[in-house]
Order: sequence, then structure tokens, then C-alpha cells
Amino acid sequence: MSETCSDEIPRESIVCDSSSLVSMSDSCLLWIISELSEKFKGSFIISKAVEYESINHPLDMKSHTLGAIRLKKLLLQGRLRVVETQNSRRLTSDLLSLGNNVFSIGGRHLKLIHEGETETLALAIDLGLKNILIDERTTRMLIEAPLELKSHMESEFRSNVEVNENALRKLLDMTNGLNFFRSTELAIVGYEKGLLKDYGEMERRAVEAVLYGLKFAGCGVSFSEIEEFCKSL
Repeated sequence: MSETCSDEIPRESIVCDSSSLVSMSDSCLLWIISELSEKFKGSFIISKAVEYESINHPLDMKSHTLGAIRLKKLLLQGRLRVVETQNSRRLTSDLLSLGNNVFSIGGRHLKLIHEGETETLALAIDLGLKNILIDERTTRMLIEAPLELKSHMESEFRSNVEVNENALRKLLDMTNGLNFFRSTELAIVGYEKGLLKDYGEMERRAVEAVLYGLKFAGCGVSFSEIEEFCKSL
């Protein structure tokens, strides 16, 4: 059952995308969300589209049922909250239109973002929240480093990528102030909160294993980023 925006939503809350939830579920690391939900003032929030993508739809797919059940359990325990807002559909439509009209090749627009992650952005914007948990690389780069994404696509497609400056400016204005982080960074917060202390002298090895586990489960983090963090321990 979803909540409406009239329900109290703490400002510290985190709006979660399917990409991060699936990475954590596949890595058997959803317990980090459970533990952190008891240690901070906010809530872990998902949209209806994310609930469908990561829970309801996979429950009907034998290859993905286990991960979906793990997430459903978090939902039933109240560790995840499904929230709807009055303006989220309109905002989702606006963001989809802008995001998928920013780049083009030969006059053909590149479809870069989809409903799930876009509704996550829309929900955060409408609720006035800043924190977004998202592993999906393209959406993050489109907003945080659009020119770097353009360069990457030009290398990948071996073609000149044209930029719709007007669409990009409007998209960046709508998403201004949003703070993106990945499941690996959430895991690091868990480590800093002492969630891996039970591993004793293996704690350092455990956090390294957690980060690599999330990468191999789909989190958009580089080997060099993981190595740099582990060297700092």
C-alpha cells in the first residue's frame, strides 16, 4: 500500500531507484538498509514505478523472484516506504521529455532515461528531498556530467553527438540540488556506522568484498574507485 504526500516525510529521507535496490538484493546486502533505517531520522522511499520494477513484476519471474521477495520483506517491515505525490506523474513526463531530447545523432534523439529512474527523480523533486540512491550510470551522468556523457557516447557510437542546449538547461534547472549516491556509498556509510564490526579482524576485507559484490551486481562504480577507498582504510 502506498502513502500520499500528506504523510510526514523526514527531510533526511532517501529516494531509492530500482538499480540500487536490485544491486543490494542480488548481493544479499539489503540488511544494510534495515540497519541504517534504525540509525538515521529519514526513511528509504520508493515510487510506484520502482515498486513495480523491483518487486511486483519480478515476483512473476522465477529467475528474479528471490530478490523481489527480499525487497517485499523490507516493504512489509516498513523499512521501505512506497510514496505517491500529486505532481509526480506530470514531473515524470516533463523529465522524460527533456532527458530523452538532450542528445541526438543525425537528428535522431537518443533515449537515455526510463520511467523508473525518472519517477524517482520526480518524487524527490515533488517532496523537496535531495538524497537519491541510484546505481544506474547514465541517469547520474546526464545530470552530474552531461558533457562527459556526450564524450563517452561519441566514443561508443563513433559519431558526433549533438546537444539540445535548451532541453539540457531545463533538465538541470529541474534537478538542481539533487544529491546522487550509489549503493557502494551507502555501504561505506554502513561501514562507518560500524555495521561490519562483527567481522572483527576481517572487517577491512569484508568492506572490500561488499564493494566488489555490489559492482559485480550492477553498481556503476569503477575498480579504481574501490581500490582508492580500500587504500584509505
